[in-house]
Amino acid sequence: MPSPLMMSSKRNMSEDSNFIDMVYNFDWSSTPLGPMDTWDPALKNATNLCLKSEFPMCLYIDPPNWFLLYNKAFTSILKTKHPALGKLTKDVWPEMYEVHLSLAFNRVTTTGKGLDFNDRPLLLQRDGYDEVGYFIKAYSPIFKSDGTICGIWGLGQETTQKVLNTRRLNLLQEFGHLTSNIKSLESACHTIAKALRNNEDIPYTLIYFVKHKLNTGSESLIAHLMATTFDSDDKEKRNIPDYLPESLETIDLAKDANKSYDTYIELKRSATTHSFLKCDSWPIYLVFKEGRNLKVLLNDESQAILFPIKIYLDKVHVLSVVLIYGIRRLRALDNQYMEFFNLVTNQIYVLLQHGKSVEDENNQTKILADMNYQKIMFFQGISHELKTPLTLMLSPLDAVINASSETSKIQGLDKGADDYLVNPFSTRELIYRIRANIECSILRRKILYHRYKQEDIKQLLLSIINMILSESDLDKTLLYITKEIYRRLPCEKIFIISNEPSKNNKIVIPYENDSEDLAPISNPFTEINDNDNSNSQLFTRSQKYFNENLGVDVSLDEYSNEVHKNVSILSVEIRLDNNLWGWIKVHRSQNSVWFDSEIELLQQISNNISLAITYAKLLEEIGEKEIQIKAAEFANNAKTQILANTSHELRTPLGSTIGLMPSFEGTLTNEQKDMLDIISNAADFVLSIVNDVLNVAKLETKKFILVNRTFDLLNSLENTIIIFGKKAATKNIELIVNCEIDMLPRYVKSDPERLNQVLAHLLSNSVKFTNEGEIVLTISMQPREFIEETMKRIRLTIKWLKQKSY
Repeated sequence: MPSPLMMSSKRNMSEDSNFIDMVYNFDWSSTPLGPMDTWDPALKNATNLCLKSEFPMCLYIDPPNWFLLYNKAFTSILKTKHPALGKLTKDVWPEMYEVHLSLAFNRVTTTGKGLDFNDRPLLLQRDGYDEVGYFIKAYSPIFKSDGTICGIWGLGQETTQKVLNTRRLNLLQEFGHLTSNIKSLESACHTIAKALRNNEDIPYTLIYFVKHKLNTGSESLIAHLMATTFDSDDKEKRNIPDYLPESLETIDLAKDANKSYDTYIELKRSATTHSFLKCDSWPIYLVFKEGRNLKVLLNDESQAILFPIKIYLDKVHVLSVVLIYGIRRLRALDNQYMEFFNLVTNQIYVLLQHGKSVEDENNQTKILADMNYQKIMFFQGISHELKTPLTLMLSPLDAVINASSETSKIQGLDKGADDYLVNPFSTRELIYRIRANIECSILRRKILYHRYKQEDIKQLLLSIINMILSESDLDKTLLYITKEIYRRLPCEKIFIISNEPSKNNKIVIPYENDSEDLAPISNPFTEINDNDNSNSQLFTRSQKYFNENLGVDVSLDEYSNEVHKNVSILSVEIRLDNNLWGWIKVHRSQNSVWFDSEIELLQQISNNISLAITYAKLLEEIGEKEIQIKAAEFANNAKTQILANTSHELRTPLGSTIGLMPSFEGTLTNEQKDMLDIISNAADFVLSIVNDVLNVAKLETKKFILVNRTFDLLNSLENTIIIFGKKAATKNIELIVNCEIDMLPRYVKSDPERLNQVLAHLLSNSVKFTNEGEIVLTISMQPREFIEETMKRIRLTIKWLKQKSY
């Protein structure tokens, strides 16, 4: 039983063969080109090569008419325009003939040189709607023998999805860099809108906020428009276009609660079908109520999609966010487009949550500061109010008890006041409480600072990973890393230096005349220094550990050849497969210390640089292997074509020679007959070799077709055995056939020619390599399980040999 893979391969071969037959059987005489037999040889060869190519290829024939001829792979570009054989190009693609094709054809025919385009946007008509597609295209002239151009090669491949994926990934990466710019929920809205402004996949975005309590009704729901992509930079003016529904600053959702939303329209685009709500206003209440995304068809036939987001403010209050995205008119809403909208919504949710967290922290910080201020003012007020009357009361008493000196009176007054303030409180206790509040504030500030630093480092490492996975250029990635380090560490210069002898890599930030803005990242929290010497001691101990174990070198006062002066240098090794690739070197003014957190940051970045280098080398190796595989495939195809052509050219004269030889037998002498037999045997031998070569060529080009018919097994085997029995007799070798005729079926269903070919090869090799003795041919039947197990082993052996050859 044939495997599904073999069945699929046969089906593909059959489809390709049917398509080629359709091209050759097309009535070309109905066009000015005339029958295909009358075409110029150059055009015939181009047609043959086009139809055998697996790459999308098209021929534009007979300038200036430009009739279409294309191969099976090109139908994926034509889509619903197929079949278009023999049609005029301007009739098949009227939407882009004048703006692109006619200009390209004119340039090729005028200059006689090829022309190519990379990721070129073209407006196409697909499934009854307009859509922008991106293509890699190449055009080359086809010259007749007299030097005139009879047609143009057209190679094309659609790269729409690759362009869209790259563009959309860039937007998602940009979202990852916005966290540090967000200070509140409102700030997050404006930052998101600014990032989405002028985006090609999302023409416009509106963000509505609805603050409400859990399980609330529709009576008090108000939607507030927080930001749009139409806002000006000063956030005071919105230029919402007229083709959108009315987008008010505040919308009373209670008025929309009783609206009927029942007009849905099914729209099919490509392989997906979506249901769109036909409405003349934004159905914000419906999205809020049902909590799911909603596709909308506007009055001008443009499309939009609404997504809901919920952010819990506390145990009672909820912030419902409704995001309104515009759908690009020239892009079908397929599954990839919907997935992109979902990813953008998830990123916006993360940014809004971050804005809420920052807002909550700011509010808590403000509340704590107010409480501390009120405590201090309270204690200061009570202290002033009590100290004055207590002083007046206790001064006369001290004067009676101790009438010595004025100094004793003052001391007695102070002691009496202090004794009284012990109950209910004392000045010392007041000072202790103030100091405790100040220390708590400092500690909280330190925690916020370190939390901010950890989040910033995490975002930096994430952005580096994203650049690596996006297959960005290695030098570009290293330059980005160097700039980000410079913005985060107080330093004078940063170097990334390669140790590879074949390269002269040195990235320096900043340059001598660097005009790029490399201002440090704005830090909302200031680090608190306690002036405690324990920090430097901790640094000294950890520095010794770093120097001994982790490839880190610190020199507090060393002369640098790069800057020609003494500096404090922190150097971290970049290792690749346990080998030294290079260093990250950071300079500060001499005798400046380096903290453990700074060393750990550079070590983390060093690991990411190692990952980037490894990934870049892996991509380079993959590219080289792909080129080698393509070259091997091209050489193999050329070899197969040469073998096929050679075998075809040799079979005709050999067949004629063999066919004419019997006509000379009656007129020759015995000596001439012997010579004729030698010539006949040699010709038969050469013809068998040619047939073998042709069969190999057919197998490699996947044009070897098996037949399945019923035939007489014994009769077919007998004819082949008789032929080689005679050849064995000429070498005085006995050919013995060992079989049980009663156990073999008389008639079987298979391919008799292939069966005889296998038997002929076996017997031919046996006769050829046997010089004496006998040859025994055993014919028997094997169980199906044995045959299937044998075939399985053969397939595994072939697979192993292919992998070993690569």
